[in-house]
Amino acid sequence: MFEQKRAYWRSLDNAAKLFSAASSPKDTRVFRFYCELKEEVKEEILQEALNQTIQKYPVFLSVMRKGLFWHYLEKSELRPVVREEYKEPCSSLYVRDKKTLLFEVTYYEKRINFEVFHALTDGTGATEFLRELVKNYLYLIHEEDLEPVELSNQYLTVKDQEDDSFSRYYDPDFPRKKKKKIRAVQIKKGGKGYEELQINEASMSVKELLGIAREKKVSMSVLLTAAFICAIHEEMSRMQEKKPVILMVPVNLRKIFPSDSMLNFFGYIEPGYQFGGGKDSFEDVLEAVKLYFQENLSKEHMAGRMNELIAIEKHKILKWAPLELKNRCIRAGAKMAEQEVTAVLSNMSVVKM
Repeated sequence: MFEQKRAYWRSLDNAAKLFSAASSPKDTRVFRFYCELKEEVKEEILQEALNQTIQKYPVFLSVMRKGLFWHYLEKSELRPVVREEYKEPCSSLYVRDKKTLLFEVTYYEKRINFEVFHALTDGTGATEFLRELVKNYLYLIHEEDLEPVELSNQYLTVKDQEDDSFSRYYDPDFPRKKKKKIRAVQIKKGGKGYEELQINEASMSVKELLGIAREKKVSMSVLLTAAFICAIHEEMSRMQEKKPVILMVPVNLRKIFPSDSMLNFFGYIEPGYQFGGGKDSFEDVLEAVKLYFQENLSKEHMAGRMNELIAIEKHKILKWAPLELKNRCIRAGAKMAEQEVTAVLSNMSVVKM
């Protein structure tokens, strides 16, 4: 297999600049995807599968470095080593001023875990990496029974993978609409143990869920968003009903703007509902969320939101401000933005293996 050349270093995309500045030991900006097999995972085979996967996606072989004005990603000779799961999920991967890879592959019994620092990629990029990893693993284990297949474009170049689609589709002349800032309901924090990571897992039939969504003439994303809003409302007091429940729902911009990038390329919408007006049934919330999705998932709206965020990054004063000053401003802005959202709901849509 020939080795594809990649740049020695590259700048961060628009979303990555936020994650690199706002991450902390309490908010690691690390997320996890995993795949559960029907048999125990073999470490040495998983390592070989990872070695093959990283040949296809060398963009992941990067470390974070600190520049004068922005962080940047540098090509690294480090190689990932598979380990049995040894720490709590979504622990820090980015250690400031230390050269470490920004992703990790672990396993536990029948489960293959892939964790990644959000500055490196988004959910779509992580899905592609994990699909390729699992495919390679299963082929190595069951080589006699399986035919080699390509899950995605085998001719995808490193340049395609490292494409900064935010910059490519940025239009400084595109009209931008500033969003009115609204304080959302905040979920009450518990005692001292609240900061500890808590994980709940549940499973349901996709077929049954889709059946309900089609019966109500909405998408699965609209149905889940409305259900989550109503679930939060069940825990609210009458006083809290003075503020709306607002969710942040990430949107894969590749479905709107053609891109094969493995970097971050997503936007978001913020559907919500103001309770206490006498119309608080699930059907009322569902109808409001459905209407919001219809009005805000247009290409024009998403382009406006994207251009607004990039325009802030390219502002002359902020652009030439020292990195430490930028980091403080970004962290302060992120803290203020948290007050405008109650919770985050991410739906990765269909994942085909």
